[in-house]
Amino acid sequence: MKYLIFDAGPIISLTMNGLLPILEGLKKEFNGEFILPPQVKKEVVDNPIKIKRYELEAIKVKNLINKGIFKSSSDIIPPQKLEKETSRILKLANSAIKSTQTGEKITIVHKGEASCLAFSNLCKGDSVIVIDERTTRLLTEAPENLKKLIERKVHLPIKVNLEPLREFKKFKFIRSAELLFIAYKKGVIPLKKDKSLLDALLYSVKFKGTAISSVEIEEMKKLIN
Repeated sequence: MKYLIFDAGPIISLTMNGLLPILEGLKKEFNGEFILPPQVKKEVVDNPIKIKRYELEAIKVKNLINKGIFKSSSDIIPPQKLEKETSRILKLANSAIKSTQTGEKITIVHKGEASCLAFSNLCKGDSVIVIDERTTRLLTEAPENLKKLIERKVHLPIKVNLEPLREFKKFKFIRSAELLFIAYKKGVIPLKKDKSLLDALLYSVKFKGTAISSVEIEEMKKLIN
C-alpha cells in the first residue's frame, strides 16, 4: 500500500488558495491512501471549526474526510501505538539542538509533524509526507544546515548533535508546490492549462507559507517545456 501523509501546513495553504478540491482529482490518480493523523486533524478541523474566522475552511476539510478522500491514521495504526511513536520522535528530534548560552533544548519538531513521521515509521508500505515546513524537511535532506536556519529563527548561538538525527534520513517529503505541479501535469485543476497557470499555482503557495524559492519555481516550470 502507498500512503501520502499530510501535515497541516499544505492543507491550510491549499484551502487558503481555494485549491483544496484538487485533492479529489489527485486521489483518483493515486493508487493508495491520503492519511490524516489525529494531531493534524485537530489543527485543520477540530480546533478551527470552533473559530468563526476559520470555520468555513475547517468545514471544507471535514467534507473531504466525509467523502473518504482523507483516511484517518487510526484506521491503519492503533492510536495508542501512534501516540507512543510520536512521543519518541518528539523526544529524539528535540534533543538534538541546544542553546550554547543556556544549554536549553530548542524545539524543532511539533506534534503534528511528529505524528506524520511516526505514521511513516509504523505503516507497512511506501510513504511520502506532504509538508511545507523547512525545518522538519532538513532533518532528512540536510541536517548539517539546521544550525544556520535555527540560529536565524531564535537569534541565539546553538550547537547541533547530529547523532540523534541519523534516524530521520529515511523519510521522504514533498511540498504543496510539488503536489500542485503533479495536479497541473495530471490535468486535475479546473482552469485552462498554460504556463501562466503553473506560475500562478506555485507562487500562490509560496506566498501562503510554502518554503520554496523563486529559483526552484522557475526550475519546476522548465520541466514542463
